[in-house]
Amino acid sequence: MAHGYQIALRALCEVRQSEQVDPANVTMLCESIVRAGHWLEPIIVERSRGIVMDGNHRFTAALQLGLKRVPCIQLDYGDPRVCVRHWQTGQVFEVERIFRTIARGEMFPYKTTRHAFDPALPVVAIPLERLYA
Repeated sequence: MAHGYQIALRALCEVRQSEQVDPANVTMLCESIVRAGHWLEPIIVERSRGIVMDGNHRFTAALQLGLKRVPCIQLDYGDPRVCVRHWQTGQVFEVERIFRTIARGEMFPYKTTRHAFDPALPVVAIPLERLYA
């Protein structure tokens, strides 16, 4: 437990990307993760469906690095620590719209949703070797 958040190692096949990513950012992120030799920032996922709330670039980097598992914080959209807004307008984003879009097998464009968490999310240091198995 860190700051009231529980870290779980979740199989990548159980995590569902929710937004498109910038390939250049993913490349830099892969290099940074390999250089560190540790996974430092958990991916935040919706507990029951595995939808990425925050960390689509990290998820894509994990896939490219061939990891089998990733450190996740599993939350529900009803959790008072979670706030989701539209990236451009700052308006509250309808959670059901996220569920409907992912259920159709679609993703949102890059930077559609912005999730905020209070308290702030923890940093971890999980050796990459643990994530390949």
